[in-house]
This record gives sequence, C-alpha cells and structure tokens, in this order.
Amino acid sequence: MKLLFAAALALCATATVASAAPPADLKPTGVDGPGVYVTDLEAQRAWYMDKLGMSVRDTMKRGDKPFEYIMTFGGGSDRAIMALAQSAQRPAGPNAFSRVILAVPNAKGLADWLKTQGVQSREVIPNVAYFIRDPEGNPVELYTAPKK
Repeated sequence: MKLLFAAALALCATATVASAAPPADLKPTGVDGPGVYVTDLEAQRAWYMDKLGMSVRDTMKRGDKPFEYIMTFGGGSDRAIMALAQSAQRPAGPNAFSRVILAVPNAKGLADWLKTQGVQSREVIPNVAYFIRDPEGNPVELYTAPKK
C-alpha cells in the first residue's frame, strides 16, 4: 500500500513539474488594469472622468442598462486603464485591494490641482507619490517616476 501511494505521489509530482508557461500566442501581454467594484456606477464614472480626465472606452450593458465601464485616458491610446463595475454585493467602504497606481507626468502638480477640486491627497514620497481616494474610498496613487 505504501509503495502504491509513493508511486501515485511521484506521478503527481512529475505531472506538476511538467506543466509549462502557455504557448507564446496565448501568453498574457500585459495588465490592462484592475476591475473595481463600485456601488454607484454613474457617480464613480463621472468622478474618474472629471477629476482624472479618463474617458469611457467601452460600456457593458445588461439590456439597456450599463453595469460596467472600461475606462481609458484616450489621446491616441485606447489601452484600458480600469473597469468600473456595478456590484450590489459590494460592502460599503474601499475595496480590499491595495490601490490603483496611475502614472502621471507631475504627481505633486496633479495632487495640488485636485486639492482645488476638493480632492484631498497625502504625500507619500515628495514629488513622486501622492495618495487620493475616489468618492467610495478606493485608494488611488498618483505616481511620477523619480528622475535618475
């Protein structure tokens, strides 16, 4: 019995080791951004558009009612940044993930401008990283890579 169990265990270990990365034509090419569950989809869409300059690339609907927006920055780039999705099961307060990180040309400048728009920020690394929160409390980092 022990010998049979050991042989089965060895076979399972061999099968696990034999697995490999997906074929090149199926391998993921990047991260298109997080999916953020929200309680007020329209208010969140408006905030990301008004405060951060995003636009809606795609709208997913059930019937004629939107349930998810794929957001982008446009301007010649149609790359998705994040998905805002309506969720009735989402508990109040911020999502459980750490934060959405946005690459910006001038993190301090944007944080200062957002302050004039009523959005408070917290300086994490001067001139590099500032944290803000969307209206539902989800953390967003404004990030400018340090000069080398």
